[in-house]
Amino acid sequence: MRYHSVLIIIISCFLVTSCKSTKKLSEDKDVASERVALRNFKENQPSFKTINGKIKALYTSEDETQSLNITYRIEKDKTIWLSAKLMGLLTVAKVLVTPEEVKFYEKINKTYFEGDFSIAKKYLGVEINFEQLQNLLLGINFYPIKKKSLYYSAPNYISITEAQPFMVFKAVLDAKQFKLTQQSLANQNRSLQVNYDKFRKLNQQFFPEELRILAKENQSVIHINLDFKSVTLNEDLRFPFSIPSNYKPIEL
Repeated sequence: MRYHSVLIIIISCFLVTSCKSTKKLSEDKDVASERVALRNFKENQPSFKTINGKIKALYTSEDETQSLNITYRIEKDKTIWLSAKLMGLLTVAKVLVTPEEVKFYEKINKTYFEGDFSIAKKYLGVEINFEQLQNLLLGINFYPIKKKSLYYSAPNYISITEAQPFMVFKAVLDAKQFKLTQQSLANQNRSLQVNYDKFRKLNQQFFPEELRILAKENQSVIHINLDFKSVTLNEDLRFPFSIPSNYKPIEL
């Protein structure tokens, strides 16, 4: 497994295909207003101190297909920790992400990386921070959704805004359950689309259960499917991470 496979699974989830959409005014009198829809959506977002569980990840590109089992731990707004295994047995990589830094090492080639979120801009052409990575895993929007950019187009609410110069952010909310079903970022050459196909309810909160990522750069396409097998909230967690002394640094 190449190191970039792990990197893409963990970090690269941040650009999305922009969809052209014609604004459609709702004729359904039972549909909530944009203000109510946005309020309900915010109330649906999960609240927790820590979360941990297991993910089955499938990575597919033009060159390779790789299946990984990932154990993940998150301390909200502080730490994201992941340990990836092949066939559920052999640990092949570990990742530690904080608001200040991104670190990982992989055991196949005995290499490691230590850096910050500028790596995302280098490979994706967009500024990404810790909160946006955390939001991706939790089914929360990358960028703020404002009422003035939200409109109803059956059966969803859709918001399309400019996230950065030459960068379009799109969010799609389910009009009945007020959960995020898709979000995306796109510029002329790069795009990444995140689809939330299924949520699980835990302690009266909704967490993603099935998540699909489509990343494009020019003609290159990467698919990443994340199937969240388990979720546990508010346990005391440890985040063990130590780069072996005989591993070699890499530059990305």
